[in-house]
This record gives sequence, structure tokens and C-alpha cells, in this order.
Amino acid sequence: MEQNTNSQEDDSMVTNSKEKKRQTWSRPWDFYMSSVGVSIGLGNIWRFPYMCFKYGGGAFLIPYLLTLTVIVFPLMILEVSLSQSVRKGLAASWATIPLFKGISIASAMILFHANFSYPVILAWVFKYLVSSFSSNLPWMSCDNEWNTEHCVSLWDPEKQYLDETNNASMITVSNVTNQTGQILGTSSAEEFWNYGVLRISNGLSEIGRLNGELVLYLTFIWILGYFAIFKGIKWSAKVIYVTATLPLILIIIVMVRGVTLEGASVGIYYYLKPNMTQLENPEVWIAAATQVLYTSGVCAAAVLTLGSYNNYHHNFIRDVTMIAFSNSFASFVCGFAVFSTLGSMAFRQNLTMNEVVQSGPGLVFIAYPQALAMLPLPQLWNALFFLTILLLGFDSQFVYVESFCAFFMDSYPRLRNFHKYSREIFFAVCNAGFCLLGIIFVTEGGVYVFEIFNTYGSAGWSVFLVATCEFVAVGWVYGADRHWDEINRMVGYSRIRFVVTLVWKYIGPAICMTISIYYVTAHSPLSYASYVYPPWAQAICHIVATSSAMCIPLYAFYLVVTSRKPWSQLRRKVNTEETKHENIISEEEEML
Repeated sequence: MEQNTNSQEDDSMVTNSKEKKRQTWSRPWDFYMSSVGVSIGLGNIWRFPYMCFKYGGGAFLIPYLLTLTVIVFPLMILEVSLSQSVRKGLAASWATIPLFKGISIASAMILFHANFSYPVILAWVFKYLVSSFSSNLPWMSCDNEWNTEHCVSLWDPEKQYLDETNNASMITVSNVTNQTGQILGTSSAEEFWNYGVLRISNGLSEIGRLNGELVLYLTFIWILGYFAIFKGIKWSAKVIYVTATLPLILIIIVMVRGVTLEGASVGIYYYLKPNMTQLENPEVWIAAATQVLYTSGVCAAAVLTLGSYNNYHHNFIRDVTMIAFSNSFASFVCGFAVFSTLGSMAFRQNLTMNEVVQSGPGLVFIAYPQALAMLPLPQLWNALFFLTILLLGFDSQFVYVESFCAFFMDSYPRLRNFHKYSREIFFAVCNAGFCLLGIIFVTEGGVYVFEIFNTYGSAGWSVFLVATCEFVAVGWVYGADRHWDEINRMVGYSRIRFVVTLVWKYIGPAICMTISIYYVTAHSPLSYASYVYPPWAQAICHIVATSSAMCIPLYAFYLVVTSRKPWSQLRRKVNTEETKHENIISEEEEML
């Protein structure tokens, strides 16, 4: 019997010695660069310029910067400090507050929705990037197989479209309208987007056939993503130094070219023209909060997971401050690049800015490519633009996949240790699975499915509800002062303690909960272009949102019912902060 026990202990020691230790960043700036890669993405160029234009120009920057400072900055400090203090991933970080461990599952669900829906945008971008090398840009002519009899080319800005009564009609970015606003035709750029790229069906109920070309591009994106992360964070950090910095350089080049164009000042004026009366509209504040939360990567576990690879005493407050500034600066520069070029387009065609500015896909895939096509060497500028978009989205994609896979590998250590190449195998399986799930988005009705997951899966009221729970978990259940004592042990920083803990306990949960309620009560039916989703599709939207948010109360209920531990142990782990600190320091010394 004694011999058996000794052999089991020996086996256990051998197993433990073979376990792979969790990786840490090689360089002090790796965390900052990786977080910048997540926070600066498609949202900065896809949504921010239009939001700024729609909600008061320069006045929109007031709620945007306030939300960034008051909500997102303290929330990033909360997430990064939590994971850095335990130096483990999503599940282990929130396990320090057992009652709210469901937050880790909710964040993993948000990651799941983002991981298999987000890359289809990159597939669309890749299609445009390839098409940019054509001698004749396909979105500027009506001589292609996908064009209809209603197609109107905007290649010649002086060309006028005549209706049946021979009256000259106005050519806008998307449509050709007569003096009464009646639509007479569709622009060649919109037809390329709808019929050349999406091959769009009439609605969600008509999923239709696969788009073979987009399937190829989507598969290629996932293969590239795999090779960016399969060796671990020390390898992916090297990749992200390129994918995070190169797009910023490219967008600055595009901006410089844009501001030198004739009529650029028209666009810049409308971009920054302050309309202070818009601040009375609550939707402006909601839009600003949504934009900042969407682009920052909080509540989706990306920043939290990246923080778990830091050393215990890493100065994450400095990094979080620079990440917030970098995100705002990138959004501001993207707005200059977009609106200077669109202003030149409006000036050349004698149109108003309202007629050329669009949001989301309309801005990236219809309006802006048309504006760039009017420049000398249009192929060069379009290729630069879509390469920028591709890189902006690519680093966000593979960091999201890294975060999702790390959640499972930290929760089930055997996934990290079952084979010599266990990480490579597991990541390959995850990438292949997401690629297969993403096939639904490259069908004829795929864009309608994409809008559901883009609006409700990785954004919307569920994300604000998760943020509310994070504030309550740390601010009240775990204890704001208790957690800041841990931060003080890590970085010796207490100058902003009062303000940040005040946000954790009162301001943050109040604002985020209010926004969640507003989203649900002031709900308007989801639509894409002129298509309004039917009631059964609206139900699917809320099921998608609920799939993440409900993980938190369901897990808490399960824990209360099944656990026999006292309330004090459900609030926080028994380990004291001092013991945890000593364990982590000893681990670091052992690694050194």
C-alpha cells in the first residue's frame, strides 16, 4: 500500500514537471502593442467618422471622451488588474469572485459570437483588395455581369442621368434620384457591393447558395490567423508589431493625401462642425458609450486575457492610459482621412455631405471606394485603403481567437499538456471550427445573419449588462478598496484611487445599467438597408444577446444552490491577497 502511494506521488511529480507553464510577454511593450491591435480596429473607421458627423461633429467628442475617461478607462483598469494579479486567464480571474464567475462564461460567449462573424468582414475586404488591382475598378462601371439595367456609373462626375421626362436627375452615392426624391437608378458601386460581392438575396429567409469566391477568401483569412497565433503570444506579439503599426502609417498617408484634395475642407468642416444642441439628445450619449465600449475590447475578455500574460509588477496603468489615448487618436485621424476625401467627392459632384456620407458597410464598401476612384492612380489609393482595413481587422481577429482558446486551455489544463504540440492542435481545431461556422455568412443571405451577430452578439445591451456585473462584482461583492490594495501591491500607484473606486461602485454600474435598459425599452426593429427583419428574426436577435448575458445569473444561481460554502467564500476566494502575492513572486523568481 505504501509502495503504491509513493509511486503515485512520483507519477504526480513527473506529470507536474511536464506541464507547460503559462507564457509571459517577452518585452515590456508587448502588452501595450497587442492591446492597441485589439482596440484600434474596424470600428474606428467603420463607425466613428459617421457617428461624429451624425451626432454633432466636434460636439460628439465631448460625450465620447467623457465616456472613455469615466467608464472605459476604469473598466480597463479593473479587467487588467484582475488578470495580472492572478496571472491566469479569463476563468481563473473571475474565479477570485466565485459568485460572479459567470462573467467569464458571458465574455467567452461574446468572444464566440465575434470570432465566427467578424472575419467575414475581412473576406469582403480581401475581395475589394484583389479587385483594386484591376485596370478598370469594377465598382465604377456598369459593364459587368452582375450589373442590372438600373445601374448608373459615377465615373464621369459631369454626366447627368435623364429620367423619362428628360429632366436631369441628381446622382448620389447610392442612388439616382429625381427632383422629388424618387429613386430612378442604382450606383455602380452599390451594385458591385450587393451583386458582385454579396450576391445578396431578398431577405433572411432566403439563405441561398454559397459564394465560392468569398469562401476561398474566408478560408485564407483563417489560415493566416492560425499562423499568427499557433506558436503562442511571444510569436503573435512579433506579428502584431507589424499589423498594429502599419495600418496607422497607411491611414496617415491616406489622410495626408485627402486633406490636400480640392474641396477637402468641405468634408472636414462637416466632420468637426460643433452642434452643441445635439448634446441634449440622449441617443448621442448612448452612441458615444457604445462606440467606445465596442472598440476598446473590454467585456469581450481580449484586454483581460492579454493582461494575464503580464508580470506581476508590470505598470499596466501606464499602458491602459496610452491604449485609451491611442484609440481616440486613431479614431480622430480616421475621421480626417474619410471626411477629407468624401468632402472632395461632394465638391466635385456638387452634392451635399448628407448625400455622400454613409455608415458601416455603406461607408467602407460604397462611398469611400467611389471617392478614391476619382483620384489620380485610383488603383493605388484603393489598394492602400483596403490593405489598411485588412490589417486593422486582422490583428483584432487573431487576438480574439487567442483569448477564446486561452479561456478553455486555462479552464482545462489537459488541453495544454496532452501532447507535445497540444497548443498547435487545439488552435487548429478551433480555427477550423470557426471557419466552418462562418460559412453561413458567405451565402446569398449571409449579410442578414451577420447583422444579427454584429448588432446583438458582440455589441448592444448585453455587453453593457456584462459591464454592469463587472463593476458590481469588484466594487461591491469583492470590495473596491480590497482590490485597489492589490493594485497598490502590484504597481504602487494610488493617486487615482478615489476616482476609480468611485466609478467601480457607483458611476459605472449606474450608467451601464441605464444604457442596457434604454436599449431594451427603446428598441427599434433591426434592419439592413430597406429590409426590416420579421418578428421571428427579432426574437433570434434577443436570443443571441441573451445567450451571453444570462450566463451570469444562471451560474450564480447554480453556485448558490449546489455549493455548501458560506457566503463569505462565495464572495471571494479564501486565499488572502498576501498569500497570493507571495505565491506569484515565488513563481516569478523560479522562472528567472
